Amino acid sequence: MLLLCMVCPIAYAQSIQGQILNADDGKPLDDVFIQNLYTDASTTCDDNGRFTIEVTKGQLVEFKKEGFRVLRVRIPQGNLPSFFKVVLEQTLPSPSEIAGMSPDYRSDSLKYYRMYKRELDFPQMKGMDAIQHPFWALSKQNQQIWAFQKEYAWYQKQKFIDYNFNDKVIENLTGLKGDSAMQYMQMFRPTYEMIRSMTEYNFYNYIKNTVTLYRERGIRARMGRSRGTH
Repeated sequence: MLLLCMVCPIAYAQSIQGQILNADDGKPLDDVFIQNLYTDASTTCDDNGRFTIEVTKGQLVEFKKEGFRVLRVRIPQGNLPSFFKVVLEQTLPSPSEIAGMSPDYRSDSLKYYRMYKRELDFPQMKGMDAIQHPFWALSKQNQQIWAFQKEYAWYQKQKFIDYNFNDKVIENLTGLKGDSAMQYMQMFRPTYEMIRSMTEYNFYNYIKNTVTLYRERGIRARMGRSRGTH
C-alpha cells in the first residue's frame, strides 16, 4: 500500500524521500531493502523507516523485508509528491518453515506462539455463529487465518513427536542407529496423542518393545530370504 503526501510537487526526476510503516500497527519499520528495479540503485531505510532513493517517472521501486509482503511501486508519471508513505503488510509463514526453524520444540513453541499470537488466538466461527455471520465466516482473510491455525497445530504436533521420539533417544535406549534407526522410527512412529498419554516410563517401554518387534521382523525376513535361496 502506498500513501502519497502532496507537499511540494517535483517537476523532474530526482531523489524522493519517504517512510515505511507496518500495516498492523502503523509503526515505522527498520531495515527494509529498497531497490529501483530499472537502475539497480538500492538503499535501506533507517530505524525510523525513513529512506531516500533516486527515481525517474515511470520506474518501478521494490520494498522488501523478511516477514512482509514484497511491495512494488510504480513512480507516477504526473507531478511527484516530495514525500511517500509506504505501508507493508506482514505475511504468515508456512507452518513447515516454522517447524523447520529449530529442533527445540519447547522453546520454539513458546517463541512462535508469542510471535503469531494474534493469528493463533483469532476466534473460530462454527455452528450457529457461522450461520448468523456468513460474510465474516466466508471472508477470504479469515479463511486463510483459520487454515493457518489448523496447519500450525498439525506441524506443532509433529515437532512434539520429533522432539521426544528422536534418533538420540532410540540409540541410547536400544543401540539402533543409522539406517536401522531411521527405518524403525518410520515403522513405529507414535502419534502425538500416544506420547501425551504416556508416562516417561511407559514411553521408554514402548520404544523397547517395538524395537524388539522390529528386530524380530528383521530376523524373520532374513530367514525367509535364506530359505528362498535353497
